[in-house]
Amino acid sequence: MRKNIAFFITTFILILITAFCMGSVALGMSKDHARADEAYFTSMERTYVERAREILREAGLDDAGVMLTYVRESDGSRVYTLSVHHMSYERMGSAEREALSKSLEDSCFEAENCTFVQNFF
Repeated sequence: MRKNIAFFITTFILILITAFCMGSVALGMSKDHARADEAYFTSMERTYVERAREILREAGLDDAGVMLTYVRESDGSRVYTLSVHHMSYERMGSAEREALSKSLEDSCFEAENCTFVQNFF
């Protein structure tokens, strides 16, 4: 009888250990996926900011302050805000402003569930 109880206790403990290890592996995999996503978005964001600075230089807004921020919504989507700071922006004509805004909009990276907003100061 004691052998049966020891066998069942040992079996139960081994099942718990196996279940715990499987859960840890699954959690590790999801963390790796999240890190890969973050690395992808970080790379795309960096490229987008560099491209935005090039477009601003071409438009005559040298040394413009460029800042890209985002808010991650509960559904996983992201809302990016590109803020551009330059005194000469106010002196540009409306056609130039529209062309600049369109160029910046066209240079946005394409990612699922991402929207982009521009602010000029």
